[in-house]
Amino acid sequence: MFVWEVGFWICVVLVLYPYALYPLWLALLRRVRPCPVHRAPGGRLSVSFVVAAYNEEDRMETRLRELVELLDRSGLTGEILVVSDGSTDDTARIVRQVGGANIHLLELRERVGKAAALSRAAAHAHHDILVFADARQRWAPDALQRLLENFADPSVGAVSGDLVVETAPGTLAGVGLYWQYEKWLRRQESAIGSQVGVTGAIAACRRSCFRAIPDGTLLDDVYWPLQVAMQGYRVIHDSRAIAYDRLPPRPKDEFRRKVRTLAGNFQLAARLPSALLPWRNPVWFAFLSHKLARLVVPWALIGLLLCSWQSDGWFYQCALILQLLGYTLGVIGLLGWSSNRLVSAAGSFLLLNAAAWVAFWVYFSGGASSSWKKIRYTQTEKMPLSDPEISWVSTLPTKLLATVGSPNTATAIPPVLTRGHKAGDGVVDSVAGLPEVAKNPSEFLVEKTVWKFLEL
Repeated sequence: MFVWEVGFWICVVLVLYPYALYPLWLALLRRVRPCPVHRAPGGRLSVSFVVAAYNEEDRMETRLRELVELLDRSGLTGEILVVSDGSTDDTARIVRQVGGANIHLLELRERVGKAAALSRAAAHAHHDILVFADARQRWAPDALQRLLENFADPSVGAVSGDLVVETAPGTLAGVGLYWQYEKWLRRQESAIGSQVGVTGAIAACRRSCFRAIPDGTLLDDVYWPLQVAMQGYRVIHDSRAIAYDRLPPRPKDEFRRKVRTLAGNFQLAARLPSALLPWRNPVWFAFLSHKLARLVVPWALIGLLLCSWQSDGWFYQCALILQLLGYTLGVIGLLGWSSNRLVSAAGSFLLLNAAAWVAFWVYFSGGASSSWKKIRYTQTEKMPLSDPEISWVSTLPTKLLATVGSPNTATAIPPVLTRGHKAGDGVVDSVAGLPEVAKNPSEFLVEKTVWKFLEL
């Protein structure tokens, strides 16, 4: 029984660390060792907006006119680079139609994924600061100026804005609370040095600090900020630079987004192992605590349940009852049977950790890729919005996440450029079509298990 009791407390620590102990450490460290940013007006900086788009004909014109207005309001020299990533609608035509001397189109004939699209656009940028935006979100009128003010501090290499998500009912209300918690973590990390990752829908980076993102990278908005931090620059969060967005319309869509994000963390650790080395990465501890520790939690929760069941004594039996009660509240939250905030938070926590569990199997069975799967929002939305964390979804097991097959062999795809850019040679991975069934039996088993769970 002693072994089960020791296991119980190990699992408790593994669950509490990313959600309680690490945040507490950040809050204390901010009090004793703050690291302020020395901000000033943008000065003589010039900017290159970068927008990666796939089938955004409904939003592109409005978004381009907004970015032009932001650029004009700033009074700075700049350009807007739009990458049409294999769009099959009129996205490219609308970009040409809006036109303008400072709007440039990079038209890719086949989809290459967001990571590859951003890297190609950055290679064609001409100005000091790369400013990353998407087609769906709206920015506050002063968002660009707020971002640029941070580059007056020579230690700052990249800046993330603040994504404000509109409230939603049921389980998605709990997801909104989780997003508030996530932003709080980023602010604390920023205040003591650098945060891990940025909000891809509103971010900026010194062009000299940007490094090309490997094709197929799921978390582009974590990969390139880590590269900036590993060069010795700070990656900070500016809550004054605001973009507006909304959550996906259904909990299932949020589940898919989280599986993609969490599978991307496994991929990131494999693609950039030097990020875990203290002598190579100044934010290695934050990366380990903020991103990777969460991947252990679903396994620790299973272990906690098992150890509680096997241990003697009233304390462990009470712990077992509390866990079962918590899971019951989580299921009620997922089913939308209660609008209570505690129930919604329990449902969100259950959703997050179910996604982390699925992400493990998806990544190690080879089910994740960089293919772009859009989530359709309702037609009643009042603002054109777009966050890569929501609209760029990995190809996960079929039916559960609309799987795509493994990338085919590399194929040379010459980009089609307009507005004076020189065509470059781009070798990219073509993406296989959407199969109707998963080819890997283990993937299919995981898919069916979780899909049935969501269909309760």
